[in-house]
Amino acid sequence: MTSFTESRAGLSDDPLHAGSHSHSADATEPHTEPPPAISAGFEVRVQYAAIDAGTELAPIVRNPNVGAVVNFLGVVRNEGDVDDVVALEVEHYPTMTEQALWSIVEEASARWRLEAVRIVHRVGRIPLGQAVVLVVVAAAHRGSAFDACEFLMDFLKTHAPFWKKEIRHDGESGWVEAKTHDDQAMRRWG
Repeated sequence: MTSFTESRAGLSDDPLHAGSHSHSADATEPHTEPPPAISAGFEVRVQYAAIDAGTELAPIVRNPNVGAVVNFLGVVRNEGDVDDVVALEVEHYPTMTEQALWSIVEEASARWRLEAVRIVHRVGRIPLGQAVVLVVVAAAHRGSAFDACEFLMDFLKTHAPFWKKEIRHDGESGWVEAKTHDDQAMRRWG
């Protein structure tokens, strides 16, 4: 099982991420550095492992500068482009995906004053009812946190290089098509 992790120094007492970058992928995968404008508390991670939202949120809420934490947890549901979905198969292009995610984190940080951003996206086969993506945004005030979280999700739905296939109970599958309403949502950000 391969996992690709990119992080900046974690928040205060997060022993898993404090003080260093983490890279737990194949040695053959290039190591991409986050943009220099991104500081401690900002993380982008693409992984095969299940997402534990509580574990991901814990170090962020301990930051004394944080007054608002907004998160989005996207979960595999039983219907989408096809009915009777039992799993989602998510593919990505390593390194390109992480670079795209870092670029949108940098854009959000330029638009709003944020204390932390964490994007965790799963790849591989993800069963019904399990999380596909977690976006966490922390700021001093709720307005910035809500807006930035929505902005990041709109980007993920329209521009992030992930390909998703819905798997049905009978084993049939189909690629998830782009949605017009997702494109319209992204356009409002300019």
